[in-house]
Amino acid sequence: MPRKNKMSRRPELLDTQLSALISFVKDLSPEARIEISRAHYEDEDAHVSIYPPPTMGAEEVERLETALGVRCNEILVDTGLFIIGAVHD
Repeated sequence: MPRKNKMSRRPELLDTQLSALISFVKDLSPEARIEISRAHYEDEDAHVSIYPPPTMGAEEVERLETALGVRCNEILVDTGLFIIGAVHD
């Protein structure tokens, strides 16, 4: 059976990681709105924009930002996928 090269599996891996990242964010903030863009500007594989609910306090937003950044870095180290995450207020 022919082996798939890494690049042919990359879209599947990206889908899996984005799904896991969405679940991660929803666990932290169930009411947050999440937008995903797969636009490539340089080296990134995707952009994830998080819009927390207006009722979320500044400290909670900061915790969400930190957790998202840490998780995106873990994904980069573990898979090589460069996902840019941002929390907007």
